[in-house]
Amino acid sequence: MRHYDRAVMGLPIYVLVAIVVASTIIGVLSISLYAIWSNSQFQKVEYEINKIISEAENMFEYADEGSEVTVHVDFPNSVRFVVFGSLPNDGISEPTDIKLDENASNNYYFVMNDGRISTHHSNARFSGYKTSEMAIFRAGTYDLKIELVKESNGKTYVKIY
Repeated sequence: MRHYDRAVMGLPIYVLVAIVVASTIIGVLSISLYAIWSNSQFQKVEYEINKIISEAENMFEYADEGSEVTVHVDFPNSVRFVVFGSLPNDGISEPTDIKLDENASNNYYFVMNDGRISTHHSNARFSGYKTSEMAIFRAGTYDLKIELVKESNGKTYVKIY
């Protein structure tokens, strides 16, 4: 057998190795691109929430009772839900009891569709339209009203609705 005959017989192995290497590179690239996209969605949700928090904390510290502000937010489809006035209690499921817990009313969190949870604390106490309930939002575009109210018990809340 001549040396060029062996080279032709080894060609399928070289092609197989090239396919495996190319597939590995494409797989790693795909995973990296998904991670970048997922992180950008996470940061977009944080950016939208920060618009609300900035207004709410300023209002809570410096505004007069009855002050109102409208904030335009756009939560991407990658967010499952956003909650103001509570802490997550059982992982990634949406709260079914929306009664406001006074001890957690200055917290907020969001859950992404991929299961990531981000929990935060604020100087302001939050509530929904009713001050006895937390505020919950899902993916979508909102023009949220943020209003400073003082309850008869003397506590001040930032209503988000």
